[in-house]
Amino acid sequence: MSRLATFFDGADTHLGVFYPTHYLIAILPSLEQALAAEQKLREAGFSGDEAIAVPGEDLGELVREEAEHGGIHAYLMKEFSRFLHTEAAYTDLDLKQTRRGAAVVAVHCLDEQSKDSAWNVLRASHPLAARYYAAGAIEHLAGEA
Repeated sequence: MSRLATFFDGADTHLGVFYPTHYLIAILPSLEQALAAEQKLREAGFSGDEAIAVPGEDLGELVREEAEHGGIHAYLMKEFSRFLHTEAAYTDLDLKQTRRGAAVVAVHCLDEQSKDSAWNVLRASHPLAARYYAAGAIEHLAGEA
């Protein structure tokens, strides 16, 4: 099981599409930058249960794991999401960046205050893309505006 799947603890899909509700996900240019951002998140008060930095390959592993367990319904929902250029399309863009060496930082943010705190830390790391997965919508913070 991927480290991200363990970190999200099953809260990473909605209708078969990658959608980690109440998480801020940032794609940083390198693992070194992601690990430095994770350290800054720790210094800002986020625990190991709340923030993680992983190599980009881990996102690919998570997506493969989800595809293996999703079945035809999940496949159809993912293709529909790609057609609408929503969640699946964003994951595709993230995977493209990770194949170029980018890494992932994920932060569990249950409220607006923790999201703002995490974003203030991550913004300084100049993410290639960053978004917050709220209960009803995705908030685009950097990248695909």
